[in-house]
Amino acid sequence: MYTLSKLFSAWFLPPGLFVTILVIWAIILIRKKKTGIAVLMLVFSGFIYALSITPVADKLILPLENSYSRLDVKNITNHDIYAVLGGGIHDNSPDIEGEGSPSGDALQRLVYVFRLYRFQPLPVIVSSGKGFKCQKPEAPVMKRYLVQMGIPEKDIYMDTTSRNTYENAVEIKKLCEKLACKRVILITSAYHMKRAVYSFRHAGLTNVVPAPADYKTSRTCYNFINYMPDMEALLNTYRALHEYIGMLYYKILVRV
Repeated sequence: MYTLSKLFSAWFLPPGLFVTILVIWAIILIRKKKTGIAVLMLVFSGFIYALSITPVADKLILPLENSYSRLDVKNITNHDIYAVLGGGIHDNSPDIEGEGSPSGDALQRLVYVFRLYRFQPLPVIVSSGKGFKCQKPEAPVMKRYLVQMGIPEKDIYMDTTSRNTYENAVEIKKLCEKLACKRVILITSAYHMKRAVYSFRHAGLTNVVPAPADYKTSRTCYNFINYMPDMEALLNTYRALHEYIGMLYYKILVRV
């Protein structure tokens, strides 16, 4: 029953549902002698399928996650500062205190910086503003969570204006100049670290120590379920492609 339920979910919920519909539609068109359109549908369904399975998603995201090794906490000094990048919030969602809660990626980053703080208490910069008018800045929500975890409010500084990774770097550089910190321990998701370090170094923060968190790949063998369409795999494919396109954008269009 367990395996059957997994198969049912894979093929009758998105994204597998879209593959199922396209294949059935293609079969109907073939029976109606509309072979050309049917072939296009089968190719498109195969494309969706490939992007929605774990092995393909891992193949895309793993090189990004392997760009930097995990942080050695023994190398953290008293002159460093933690800088954690936002990863999205749910605006106005009910919470224990206040409103708004971090998304999955953002929460993983906050938990990671809290764990680092327990090894070595240092000032923390939370960096993320709002992208559009109707949104709220992420940094106050991030700060509230860290305070509730146990980091003193006096040790937390906020950047509430940055809208993307490069602006994170620019604003954190300004704060670091005020705080006279020597090195930045940069915390973000492992798949995002390559673009983040690139942005920070081009913004003038050359003494950056990557502290990758929130790994998405399990790094184990695959079973047949991993070859079934899965929304999380599709999301990881999106994350990876977003990073590759983001790097290309920075290098070609923005020229940072």
